[in-house]
Amino acid sequence: MDASYINGLVALAGGGQTNATLLTRTFNRITTVVTAGDSCQLPAASPGLTISAYNATANSANLFPGLGDAINSLGANAALALPANKGVQLTCMASGFWNSILSA
Repeated sequence: MDASYINGLVALAGGGQTNATLLTRTFNRITTVVTAGDSCQLPAASPGLTISAYNATANSANLFPGLGDAINSLGANAALALPANKGVQLTCMASGFWNSILSA
């Protein structure tokens, strides 16, 4: 994981986990979500990883875990909705599982 940031991410139009825009940096700023539900995907959940994402758009984005992983108690491969103009910090404390803190 590159401990840096990226600005200008475009969420996958139409959404879904397959081919979703990968969040490859520690800090990820999503600037294009054309339709609610367009999607991005986290890397594989490995203990000690922390990823932050900010949705700087007017539409909610879906944030998927890596294939087979889970976010909070949503179940494997289920998306976390990242509302418009909100940020989320995700930390992996056990292989395959992300825990999230959503901004106010």
